[in-house]
Amino acid sequence: MSSKYININSISICYEQFGKEDKECILLISGLGSQMTRWNLDFCQKLVNKGFHVIRFDNRDAGKSSFIEHKVADIGKLMEILKQGKFPENAYSLLDMAKDAIGLLDALKIKKAHIVGRSMGGIITQVLAAKFPERVLSTTIIMSTSLNPELPETAPDVMQMIMQKTPDFETDKEAFREKQLKFAKRISGSLIPFDEDAEWKTLVEENQCAVSAQTLGHIIAMTLTGFTPERFDKIKAPTLIIHGTEDPIFPLACAEDLHIRIKASKFLKIEGMGHEIPILLNDKIVNAISDLARI
Repeated sequence: MSSKYININSISICYEQFGKEDKECILLISGLGSQMTRWNLDFCQKLVNKGFHVIRFDNRDAGKSSFIEHKVADIGKLMEILKQGKFPENAYSLLDMAKDAIGLLDALKIKKAHIVGRSMGGIITQVLAAKFPERVLSTTIIMSTSLNPELPETAPDVMQMIMQKTPDFETDKEAFREKQLKFAKRISGSLIPFDEDAEWKTLVEENQCAVSAQTLGHIIAMTLTGFTPERFDKIKAPTLIIHGTEDPIFPLACAEDLHIRIKASKFLKIEGMGHEIPILLNDKIVNAISDLARI
């Protein structure tokens, strides 16, 4: 599958399409610092087999899309700035990222789509569905949160791993491998045995880019967006919330909060799933997305 590029909102967005373009569209939105390849080919093909036109893309500051210059050294320094109520130059919000997704649909002449987002992409999905309801056929929010500050926080050891600087893939590959696999295993849950080889293959694929991810911009975007209770009253499309019981980044209470706030939403709780979609769960999740879209 060859990637394509399109200029939207003064940046370049990299995207890929699967299936027939005359079918209903499913737009997949990735999470914080992650590339579109986290929506693996098997997942995309299973959606195509259900009769959908599927689009995955790299958010700004990830993968092969444009990177924004934020002039902040690391996450620690960023947190100091944010605690002061300040934001770095060139900061953007999740609404800006939602507008990137809408811009991509516009460029491809797609009037409406089923929006599926994971983690931070699930928050972008909420913002998009609330701000552009006329463009949304359905919304699926996977392992995400409302950003309600009263909800349980990320597990301390996981947050510590997130805050640690990641070794360079090119110059210190073994240290990179050790840190990233340790993190991936920690957040994966117990339902499906962690597949170290598959995860490493994905990490290598992601690091074929000159820069694979810039999480600072995404953290700023989430902070700028914050928690707005009124957002959820504006979400009118059929909505499905999918969440694992062992998610250490956004604990299960985050999904339960979303389910309460988004009226008439459906809730699929997956016992033993963490903050990842193992390939063995693709069928279950694709079937749930497809069932929602057929309502």
